Parts: sequence; C-alpha cells; structure tokens
Amino acid sequence: MTEGTQDSSTSQFAQGNSGPLVQVGGHSNAPINILHRAKVPIWPVPQQDLEPAVEPLWAHTPTPEHVRRSLSSQGLAVVTGEHGSGRRTTALRAILRYFAPSDKMDHNSGQIFDLYPDWDEDETPSQEILPDPLPRRGFVLDAVQRTLSPATSQALTSWAEDLHRVGSCLVLIGGTADWPGDIRLCEPATRPDPTQVARNHLLHRLSASEQARWLQVDSQIGTPRVGLRRQATPDQSAGIFSTLIPHNVSPTDAVRIAERLRAVSPDRVTAAIGRLHGINEEPDLGRKDLQEIRDQVLEWTDYLERILADTGTRGQDRVMLLAAAFLEGAPLEVCIKAATAFDPHASQARQRFREGRSPRRRLRDVGVDVTEADTATFSSRPGLAMAAIRTDWHHWADERTQTREWLELITSAKAVAENWTKQVGERLLDLSRTATDPPFFSVLESWVSAPDIDDDRSSIIAELLTQAALTEELTRDVHSRLLTWTKRSPSQRIVVARVCAGKYGLRWPQTALVRIRHLLAKDDEASQIASAVLANHAQNRRNLERIVKTIDSWLEKYPNHPAGPRAFLALTDPSIGDGVSEAHSISVLGTLITLAQSSPEIRDFLISGWAITLQQPEVREAAYRTLVNWSEAVHDSHLDRDFTFGLLTDVRNAHTPLDAMSRFLYGSPDHDAPAVINARFALANLNSNSHLPCTRPNCLISNPNGPSEAGTVEQTDPSSQEPGSTET
Repeated sequence: MTEGTQDSSTSQFAQGNSGPLVQVGGHSNAPINILHRAKVPIWPVPQQDLEPAVEPLWAHTPTPEHVRRSLSSQGLAVVTGEHGSGRRTTALRAILRYFAPSDKMDHNSGQIFDLYPDWDEDETPSQEILPDPLPRRGFVLDAVQRTLSPATSQALTSWAEDLHRVGSCLVLIGGTADWPGDIRLCEPATRPDPTQVARNHLLHRLSASEQARWLQVDSQIGTPRVGLRRQATPDQSAGIFSTLIPHNVSPTDAVRIAERLRAVSPDRVTAAIGRLHGINEEPDLGRKDLQEIRDQVLEWTDYLERILADTGTRGQDRVMLLAAAFLEGAPLEVCIKAATAFDPHASQARQRFREGRSPRRRLRDVGVDVTEADTATFSSRPGLAMAAIRTDWHHWADERTQTREWLELITSAKAVAENWTKQVGERLLDLSRTATDPPFFSVLESWVSAPDIDDDRSSIIAELLTQAALTEELTRDVHSRLLTWTKRSPSQRIVVARVCAGKYGLRWPQTALVRIRHLLAKDDEASQIASAVLANHAQNRRNLERIVKTIDSWLEKYPNHPAGPRAFLALTDPSIGDGVSEAHSISVLGTLITLAQSSPEIRDFLISGWAITLQQPEVREAAYRTLVNWSEAVHDSHLDRDFTFGLLTDVRNAHTPLDAMSRFLYGSPDHDAPAVINARFALANLNSNSHLPCTRPNCLISNPNGPSEAGTVEQTDPSSQEPGSTET
C-alpha cells in the first residue's frame, strides 16, 4: 500500500541482509527482499512546506536556533506547542540550519522527509522498519498522530543516535504531553508574528505588494488608522490595516488572511479612503466600507458578533442562518424546513418561521443571499457560512447537544437535508478541528448506526473519515475509532473496509493491515471488501513484500484464527481483485508462483499457507473454490503446470485430506470441470518436488509433518479482545 512516488535513492531494505533477493513483477529492475518487514512510510516534505522556513518567507523566531543546537549535539529534538504555533515550520527551519548553519541556507540544503508512525500500538519500532541511517537526511515525525510509549521514545532516541553519526537528524513535533522521553530534548515553539507572516506571503509568494503595504506598521501614528480623519499623505493606504490581524492568529490562518486580502481590489480601498478623507465629507461611509473589508478578510468575526452574539438569546433568525450555513446552495424551502425542525415539538415556533418578515427578508437580514432560483448562498460574504457555524457553536454551548441532534435528524434517511449529508459532514469536520466538544464523530456514529444505511451513505462516511484521518488534529481519533468499528455492527465494519481501500491504506499501510485482519475475522460483506483490498494493493510491487510478510506473520501467530487463512486466499485466489481483466487478477498469484521457483521461502509461504488454511473449517468452501481456480488457471495456461501442481503435491503430502483438499482430490468426475479432473490426474501421478534447503524453522518442505508438539505456541484469538484493549 503505497502512495505517490518515493525518492528513488531512498533505501527501503535492511543493510547487511544476506537472504535471497527476488524481483516481484513490474517494470522496475530493483530487487526487493520478501523476508524482512517493509520500512515505515516516508515522504519528501513538499516544497511549499519548506519555503516558509527559508528567507524571504521566513518570519523570525528564536526557537529554530535552540533546536539546531540540540540536533548538533544529539541528532534529536522535540518541538512542542499547540496546533497553530508554527511547530512544523520551526522544525523544518531547524533541520535546514543543521545542514547549513551559514547564511547561504536554502530549502535544498539536505533531504527532509515526513516519517509516518505506521507501527502497531503495542509495538516498539525496531531498526528493521525504521529508515536506514544515510548522510544528510532529516526526518520529521508528528507525535500527535498516535500515542508514543516510553519504549518507543527510547527506540527513536537510539535511532537518532545512529542518524547523528552520519550527519542526519530527527525532530518530533507535538503537544507538551506527546513525548514521554527525556524532557530536556523539548523546546517550546514560539508563535511568529502573524502580520509579518501575512506580509511576507503577500510580497514574495502572491506578488501583491500593494496589499502588503496595507499591513505595514504606520510609523507616523501608533494607533489603527481605520476611522481616523487625518491630513492626506502621499500614500494614504499604507498601514491602513496594520492592526487587522490579531496576535494570537496561527501562521496558517495568517496565510489565509493574506490570500483573502489579496482578493480585495485596491480601487475599493482607495475609494473608501477617499470617502473617509475626501471633500464630500462622507467619513461614516468610508468607515463602513473599510469595516466591511475587515469583516470579509477576517471571515466576518466582528460582523457575527454584532448581529448574533450581541442581540440576546437564540431566535428564528439565528436558526435560519445556521440552516443556511450548513445547507449552503440548497433551495430556500429546504432551509426553512430544516430550521423549523430545530425544535420539532414546538408547533407554535414552527409557525412563527412563516409569520412576520418573509423568509427571504429574514435570511438577508442575517447576511444570507437568496438567488433568483430561490437558493441560499453567501456569494456576497464568502466565508460567512463556516464563520456562522463556529460562532453558533462557541456562543451557545448549552445548546450543543440540541444542535447535534438537529443535524442528525435533518440528515437522516428520507429527511429534508438527506442530500446534503456530505456537505454537513465536511462542515462538522472543519468545525471539529478546533472546537470544544467537537460533534464530528458523534454525528458520524449516528449515521453509521442507522438501520436503513445504504451504500451511498456508507461511502460518504468512509470519505469523511478519510478526510479526518488526513487532518492533523483528528488523526489519532480516527485510528482508534476504525479499530473499534472493526468489532461493531456490519455497517461500521463495511465503512472501515472502505476507508482501508483508499488513501488511508496508502498513508498508513501497516495500520490499515491491522484493521483488515480484524475485519477478516468474520465472513461478511466487510470481509469480502477487505479481501479485495488486499488483492488490489498487492498488484503493486512495493506493496506485495509488506502484505506477504504480514500474512505470513498472521498464519504463524494465529494458526487457528480465520483471518490469516482468509488473507492467504485473498492473495492467492486469482478470482479476487478489482475484476478489470483476467490477466490483471491472475498477476499476484502468477508473481508468487514465479518467485517460488527460485525462492524456498516463498515456496514455503505458499505450502505452509495452504496447510494452515486447509485446517480452518470456516474457510473450507473458499479454499475449495481457490483450488478449483488454480486448476482453471493452469488449464488456461496462466500458471506453470508442472510447478503449480508440484506445489499442490507438497501440500497434499503435508496434509491429511479430510476437507477442501479431499473434495478437490476425490470429488465426482461426473460433476466436476475438466480442469479439476486434469489436476487430479496430475497430483495423483506427481511425486514430491526436490527443493533447495529451506532456512525457516519448522519448514514444511523439510518437515511435512509440521512443527513438533513441543514447539507449539499457545494462541490467542485476537478478535476476542475488547475494543479498548491493546491493538495487535
């Protein structure tokens, strides 16, 4: 499961490995080692992330220099701070300074990668799965994505020492409680001046020098110029918005403000200043125009405070604004019906929504535009919709439960806002990034638990969870919730399978495989989707190594659990996959058969996998179908006849034929396909293959009777664990 294109020079294989190297399909000539666990994913830091860490975009803070000193002495540092403190850019700046302490530093000074903590919850990352220590490599690990144990912090510290020896380094970022290791490595991030961030962005990335002048500090006066009458100056717009951006704004939000400020026409500002200082004596109009620009750029914070928070308790106007904000683009009648449902038991209140001022007037009075087609929009006040949602959630904390239940009601099946479910979910996701008592997961729980959930709703929930997983503040919660849902209702399990099939499985392949194993514990629709996910991801050469190694570990650790056999059949059944073409669906099995002809370990994986799978009663029918599909593939010349039947001969000799193999070998010729009959004749007349020595302990090639009784390890059924137990 791989996303994007990794740096071709990045080693993903353990050094000093003496095992056989084999090529697994594809056009690349690079060998891969199927015997060792794949490395955790790393991705080059995007150029647009590096640029703010280098002049001229860099907004100075002292923290990177402190972090650089720690990197120079130990190769490891931890930048702490809340979200929006600039901790990531601080980490990147420190790494660049570590590589190039001189003033000639740029974002090409060294290679910097994001390291994803894609290991099991109860696992301590070993040197085998961490990237090899190579010179001039910097790694950034976001500790917010998952909980780090003390053992993990020690392992990362040890790995950082190896990095330091070759001139590389590791920087972790997260909250003050996310690093359980040596606190002397922690350095608090200093939030940069947001106005400086915005000005640098306007000048050097957006090429908007005129708008940048609006933010410069006015040297002639020390107070805001909005609303003041003063003698004309050559450039009256300079510093007109110097106090626009509050000091507690995050760097990311400062950049967004800069982008919105760039969209403001200089002519509009010039006209407002002209009214403020002009001969027509229209200062009030000038103040109003400048205030409206401020409201627009700041996403209407002051505007909403004036029309909502300062006018008392919630009324019909506020509910109408909230409905339009969540259902932007919906017909006016839909917004009215949704608003009246806020208090479904108050019929008199519902009637008042249609009395007095018309709904169109009521909406316009709170900033909503109504188009000629009678749809609610915010075209004249872009950004007002989300700002209204945040303001409502912040100011009416005592009605958050009622608001959440209202959203669940109007978006339920056959309800008035059913068709706006995805948009509502996206706006709840945006709200939940920073809100207290975030409603996103609670609403999704109600949607996925509904008895009448259909495929469209399930796909929407999976897409929203994927978006949440890629959102820094919610990643850890998504990991936990997906694991819990694997043990819940069929609809929840289906959502998890769909999430693992998409970008989530590409970003966190090992974490997704853990959830897939729990899905494969049952034979249901979610299990079938999970099997197809394995087969489809295994088409990629890089993914096959990880998947084979993982399935092999499942078969070894849990031989009596159906997850391993179902995963083995998913990988080896040519009928499982995306069904694009017959050649496409056969490619994984064909690759494994080809590898097995030169690799005893791959051959033993297939033989031992079959032996364990055939002993699992829950997959007996699926195992028989897969055996038949093998015979069909041989019959159609997709697989090498002699070697494939030779493998099945070894399986036969290592197995007591009382199940699917028995049915395959001794079924009725009157009812079976010619390919199956031909396979029976072949297996009946083939002797055991003569193999190269196998290095695996208890190898079935060397020991057909399997492991000795003394070597048997007591197994635990992982599916019996409670949702809150340790993840494996």
